[in-house]
Amino acid sequence: MDERADPGPGGGEGFALNGVRAGFRAAGEGSNGNGVSGGRAHDGADGDESRGLSAREAEVMSLIADGQTNGQIAARLFLAEKTVKNHVRRIYSKLGVGSRPAAIAYWREAR
Repeated sequence: MDERADPGPGGGEGFALNGVRAGFRAAGEGSNGNGVSGGRAHDGADGDESRGLSAREAEVMSLIADGQTNGQIAARLFLAEKTVKNHVRRIYSKLGVGSRPAAIAYWREAR
C-alpha cells in the first residue's frame, strides 16, 4: 500500500501540516463553536488578552523575558524567524514600547 493512501492512526479525518496530522472536531463536539477544539497550549498567560496580546504573542513575550533570541524562539515554537519578528513587532506596538529591554521590563512589572 502506498504511504499516501494510508490515513494513519488518526483515520481519514484532519489534515497533515508539516508532516503532523491535525484533526478538527465538528462544532458542538468539545469545540469552541468554530470547529477547532478549545484549550490553551501555553502556560500562565490566561490574563494576557486583557493587555491586548494574543495567546501566541504572550507565549513569545514570555520566551523573550526568559532571554531567548528570535532564532531560539523560532526553533522552540517551530516558526520561521520572520514570523517571530512579526510577533515581536506587534508585541512592542501593543505594549507601547520600542525595545526588547523595555518590553521585558513592562512584562515583568505586569506579572
